Amino acid sequence: MLRCDSTQRSFFDATLYDRLIEPDHFLRRLDALIDFRFVHRLCRGCYAKESGRPAASPVRLVKILLLQFLYDISDRRIMEEVRYNMAFKWFCGLEADEEPPHPTTLTRFRARLGPERFARIHNRIVALARERGLVSDRLSVVDATHVEARMNSFKVDDEEPPDPDARRGGRGGGKTFVGYKAHLALDADSRILTREEATPANVHEGRKLPDVLEKRARRVTADKAYDSNRNHHLLNNSGIRSAIILKKNRLGHPLGGRRSNRWIRTDQRQRRWIEPKVAELKNLHGLARARYWTLTKMKIQLHLAVIAANVKRIVRLLSAGTNPPAMALGRAWER
Repeated sequence: MLRCDSTQRSFFDATLYDRLIEPDHFLRRLDALIDFRFVHRLCRGCYAKESGRPAASPVRLVKILLLQFLYDISDRRIMEEVRYNMAFKWFCGLEADEEPPHPTTLTRFRARLGPERFARIHNRIVALARERGLVSDRLSVVDATHVEARMNSFKVDDEEPPDPDARRGGRGGGKTFVGYKAHLALDADSRILTREEATPANVHEGRKLPDVLEKRARRVTADKAYDSNRNHHLLNNSGIRSAIILKKNRLGHPLGGRRSNRWIRTDQRQRRWIEPKVAELKNLHGLARARYWTLTKMKIQLHLAVIAANVKRIVRLLSAGTNPPAMALGRAWER
């Protein structure tokens, strides 16, 4: 049975939190800018309507998972932080003397929601950014990056990996790895990730453009791996102008269009924005290596890492009072 959240705090807790948590704390700004109560509606189908013991609040558990990926820590460590860190406890809606859930609750909660509902949570946050005028959809930058599987480093190369869904793929320079690929679409103006998809590492990134294509985008740019007749047909049929970099043997191809257009060269230079975003996901939000086994759990990890990066970006933009039109972005946004 789904438990309803209470927004009421005791006078003691409210006073204590006000004294301990600074007014400009990042989590205070995040809580003021993004209302996570929509999670309750998305999770209604995951719980029994009337029977059973009241479950832990899905809004609270999503906030705990968000904190976990914001700071790249384990299930057990995040519960310890929520127990002793007053800012974390306030953000998750716990009373000052209330104990957080057991770490295994997060495991069951992730399995209960599955990758589909975490994707819907991300889509709702991106929709919020659009409502605030942050996502312009002028140009979408598409790329993919490798994510190593969770496996022991002493495994020999010809041994089967313990992750049954992980596959061997290439990552440039003739090197290979065992794991997955994260396929991403980035709004070039706001640098907010709008779409994401995870696949085994042996899936070519060019084949996943339909899954990460932002249909609202007016133009799309990507590297040479996405240069194919299939992808150009897809963009033409969707009414999206292509700025995909062409392979040398395809320069002048009718599907690729004329490459002398100035806007194409300008859009291709905007691909640089996705590289630091990938580095942020790997270095700060735990996407360098899979936390769990199987593709389903890898998809959940990718969704949560992208949500963490996006809410951080949204808070930064809205806290600065920045609400620019698409073409007004300049050097001030490069900081």
